[in-house]
Amino acid sequence: MRIFALVGKSGTGKSFRCLDIARENDIEAVIDDGLLISHSRIIAGKSAKHEDNKISSVKRAIFADPSHVAEVKTAISQNNIQSLLLLGTSDKMVKKIADTLELGEIEKIFYIEDIATSEEIELAAEMRNRFGKHIIPVPVFEVKKLFSGYFLSAFLPQGRRDRSMEKTIMRPTYSYLGDFRISPKVISDICRYEILKLEEIAEVLKIKSIPDANGYIDINIEVSLFFPCDIPAISRKIQLTLGKAVEDSTSIIVNQVNISVKSLKNV
Repeated sequence: MRIFALVGKSGTGKSFRCLDIARENDIEAVIDDGLLISHSRIIAGKSAKHEDNKISSVKRAIFADPSHVAEVKTAISQNNIQSLLLLGTSDKMVKKIADTLELGEIEKIFYIEDIATSEEIELAAEMRNRFGKHIIPVPVFEVKKLFSGYFLSAFLPQGRRDRSMEKTIMRPTYSYLGDFRISPKVISDICRYEILKLEEIAEVLKIKSIPDANGYIDINIEVSLFFPCDIPAISRKIQLTLGKAVEDSTSIIVNQVNISVKSLKNV
């Protein structure tokens, strides 16, 4: 296996540049902040950007968790990956990742100062330090399933039409700008507002949202419908309406919407 590395201080644009380096050097996959990425897909791993604090983030990025190591090593083998680009803040860090994952010697180390101008590095640092913005080198639809509740935005470098070069901009939990939480009442208010737009709904009786360990939520809702009506069809309509409304408004992924029709009322 051929191993390469890209080294630069935190916030200097490594994740932004890594896809260009991988493409120019025919490198199949990238390891960035704990994630194994190949062909615009997250193959395995857990993102350091999902951790609650900087210390946990660093541990995740250097593969301090044995189960994390095992998962990524298995994925490398199963996907028959023959070339890898490791991202790190120092030579010592990328060599530690290579040793931990038993990848062998690093063939070449690229340095961010050699591939980006001082102005570009300064701009990247400002985006990190002033606005708390981080880049993950995969499209939003691929990142979203790992970051339920995080506000994500797509970024395609200027002049590029190839969607495989699309990246995701996000702000990690440990950002100095602070964390945010969306209360269950907000979820309930969004659901109530959207569902009462449906002409088939007579009354919303109860709404409850239940989060899981991954940040996804289940929504349980009790309603009264106008009669006559097609209960299965209306239930499906409610599910689609609420799922889209909550995800669009909060970026929280809705796992399922459970509907109980408690009563029917004549029109």
